[in-house]
Amino acid sequence: MSLSNISKYRTHIMGAAMMWIMWFHSPFYGKMEAFHFIHNIGFFGVDMFLLVSGLGLYYSMRKSKSIGEFYKKRVVRILPAYLIVTICWYAFVKTELSFTDKLLSILGINYFRGTINGRPEYFDWFLPTLFVLYLLTPLYDKLFRKASVKWKFTLLSMTVSPILCIIFYHTGQQVLYGSTVRIAVFLLGYWLGWFLYEKKEEDKASWMVHLPLLFVGVALAYYIQTYVKNPTIFWGLNCYPALLVAPALCAVLGLLFLCAERYLKIVGKILLFPFYVCGRYSLEIYLFHQRLMELFSGDKGAPLLKILNDMGIATYSKGYYWIMALLSIALAAGLHELIALITRLIKKDKKKAPTESAQVAVTE
Repeated sequence: MSLSNISKYRTHIMGAAMMWIMWFHSPFYGKMEAFHFIHNIGFFGVDMFLLVSGLGLYYSMRKSKSIGEFYKKRVVRILPAYLIVTICWYAFVKTELSFTDKLLSILGINYFRGTINGRPEYFDWFLPTLFVLYLLTPLYDKLFRKASVKWKFTLLSMTVSPILCIIFYHTGQQVLYGSTVRIAVFLLGYWLGWFLYEKKEEDKASWMVHLPLLFVGVALAYYIQTYVKNPTIFWGLNCYPALLVAPALCAVLGLLFLCAERYLKIVGKILLFPFYVCGRYSLEIYLFHQRLMELFSGDKGAPLLKILNDMGIATYSKGYYWIMALLSIALAAGLHELIALITRLIKKDKKKAPTESAQVAVTE
């Protein structure tokens, strides 16, 4: 159960995390208590995503020629899709908000302020969090590279997470827990990126570490889910078991994907395809899925909801949530490929321009 499989199947793991998150957004989990529990910790998919993102950022820092190039890659990947979806959302759906609140929400500032019109603002918390982590990555990378013992420096840095949670608890900013509790897993992913990029040797018996950590993490998550009743303490603690669950689960998934591809041949590739699709379009799926869920539950979604009802799909049924998921994936794929096409055309035009200028100069 090698950690290297996490890097090899990074996109597929992100896809698995996205699927888990979409399931978490629906209320269906079956009658078995085990499925109920797995459903309830579906937000661990975010931790898996951040772990793998941290890993990917270390690789990106090493492969980028400059900090400017590093930021350019992040901007090109995230901002076009983010701005298109959020601007349309606040322009045509959230019409009741003031222009200032719309602008501050698009910029991600309202999340860090904690409220919109005096109400807690949780919506779209993930991308503002990601923007801050991306912004601070080059600075953290400088400190990380100077550290002589990387795992000690990582553990020390991870303590920022509970410290910030305590500060926000005492300042009434619990709305920011979603970000602060996950700083630790992101930094763990960054260390993992260093470990794999530098090709550090991994013990062949590492599975004897991964599986117990997974078990302990799941047990802690179950205890918090079952016995911690104070909402503030619950939301301050509930993501920390993911520090154990996310790396081990990613390693397990990497092994399963490897086995499927190696031993099941064509069938394995078919099985892996949905995970690859959800991973490739994970950013756009995130942008669409929660918005579709909110849109269909409000007055503005009534005409669309009527269409589903006329098709025999009852509101908030299993079929309804399947439609939400599939529609999110379809819209995500369309937007991603459209942006990719426009980006390629722009690059093509830029390459043509110098060539044409050179030809004119030669002619003259």
